[in-house]
Amino acid sequence: MGTSNRKDHRTSTLLRPQGIRRVKQSFLIVCEGRCTEPDYFRAFRMTSATVKAIGKALNTVSLVNKAISIRDADLKRKRIYDQCWVVFDKDDFPAKDFNGAIALAQKNGFRVAYSNQSFEYWFLLHFNLYKGPLHRSGYADMLTKLTGMTYLKTEGFGVTMYNRLLALQTQAIKNATAVLSEMSQGNPAMEESSTTVHHLVIELNKYL
Repeated sequence: MGTSNRKDHRTSTLLRPQGIRRVKQSFLIVCEGRCTEPDYFRAFRMTSATVKAIGKALNTVSLVNKAISIRDADLKRKRIYDQCWVVFDKDDFPAKDFNGAIALAQKNGFRVAYSNQSFEYWFLLHFNLYKGPLHRSGYADMLTKLTGMTYLKTEGFGVTMYNRLLALQTQAIKNATAVLSEMSQGNPAMEESSTTVHHLVIELNKYL
């Protein structure tokens, strides 16, 4: 009896993984904006993930195609991402381009953090539950008043916004979720104002 127990214990010990190191989660985030969006996502203080955030100054379908080419090129270099995202805006692009870009991204294994009308709507949701049509031309002035600092789209300002808004992020996620639950009818191009940026933020927050 005693010998059998020792054997069982020895066998289970041998089968138990030893010295296995947890591999970090990796993100590829390809953004329409050249500065604000990639700087914002790079500002997340990751401890168990790596983030490659790129701004390409492209939009809708062109951006998605570029993102696919970046992922595939990295794959050839043996770099594989756990999560691939594209981040882009509705702006004034035709509905078929915007919705088509979302469908193309999803078909090719990308998740989409879109905003209708633009990324700054995500920032606004940190302060209030804004609903309905809200033209992006007024976003900068609104954010300047709400944050108490001039809103800029220059290099590095996305980091400033991350730090300024971090304490309000939980509220922004709640607001974005509420808006999307009311607006989402399967036609994102017609759902102004709405965003799915919070889905990416939630994923990144898992690895802080």
